[in-house]
Amino acid sequence: MNDKNITIVLDGQAGSCGKGKICGYLSKNDCFCISTNNWSSNAGHSYVNDNGEKIVVSHLPMAMLNPNCKLVLNAGCIITPEILFEEIRTYKDIIGNRKIYINPRAMIILEKHREEEKRVIRSGSTFKGCSVAQAEKIIRKPGVILAKDYLRNLPSDLKDVIEIVDTAKMINECSQSVLIEGAQGQDLDINYGLDYPNITSRMCSASQLIADAGCSPFKVKDIYMIIRPYPIRISNKTNIGEEIYSGDYAGSTEITWEEVKKRCGCDIDLREYTTVTKKVRRVFEMNWDRLKYNVMINHPTQIVLNFAQYIDWKAYKCKDYNLLPGKVIEFINKIEKETNTPVTIIGTGECESDIIDLRKFKRNK
Repeated sequence: MNDKNITIVLDGQAGSCGKGKICGYLSKNDCFCISTNNWSSNAGHSYVNDNGEKIVVSHLPMAMLNPNCKLVLNAGCIITPEILFEEIRTYKDIIGNRKIYINPRAMIILEKHREEEKRVIRSGSTFKGCSVAQAEKIIRKPGVILAKDYLRNLPSDLKDVIEIVDTAKMINECSQSVLIEGAQGQDLDINYGLDYPNITSRMCSASQLIADAGCSPFKVKDIYMIIRPYPIRISNKTNIGEEIYSGDYAGSTEITWEEVKKRCGCDIDLREYTTVTKKVRRVFEMNWDRLKYNVMINHPTQIVLNFAQYIDWKAYKCKDYNLLPGKVIEFINKIEKETNTPVTIIGTGECESDIIDLRKFKRNK
């Protein structure tokens, strides 16, 4: 029996590669019965529809855009309750009458965790309390509060929405397609990412995503690894009022958004701001050695290139591969040559339909 029914989506660089856009797109175009994640509130995921309406989440799977998809927060989640509650209320029209299924062992972030991070961390961080909360869970600190404890007494409007269940059993018993949505990026992985300690507090690989979901790697059918032509890192300016170095990019040259703008021939401001802290992201030259290393770690079946318009602005909102500028096609060919992995989806803009899906349309040779 072939029970490979799990698709993993992960970021192949240091975050902000557009996972929210791709997870939303896949959920609306591929038939997933369940979507799960191991997210924490130190990362944001964004999706923009063709009307320009933006959806931003830190806890809810972006596959909520598919009304038939069950939404599952697995045991790897590190939850800030007030953020989760606000997301459920904000997107109640999208969620409809669905429940949010949460594993009883998901960790809860409290104010004390945020304060402790501000006190002890002096490397790149959003200071949302995620690492301290996770550390307390790992050392089994007395008084640790898990989802099964905190979510017993829900606000009245959420009592019929949130349900504590064995999510691993739920996912493994599903005979239909399952989507695992990753957060942050492989270059932020605590064990195999960029320069320590300027990384995140846990692993970000496909293997970690499948482990947190409580599944066997033998159930994985596809791994989509998302990249961008100019990788980013978070700002050195923090949301606690201090300037703290967030790390380099394995020797890649840091450039400016003005330089990116000049190279692609764009006449608008391209500066990007982090979803959580609202600071301007730092931007770097592509690092091909790091890309190959991350492909080695994750062995993706497909690569997604987002922000193709940053290579040549003539690609902006292009929807036909054969109409892409030559510079973009050359870049795609280089990705495939360097990684020996096909590029199957190309993002050319911020909106949901700014996508070229080569799984559906063949390109001219």
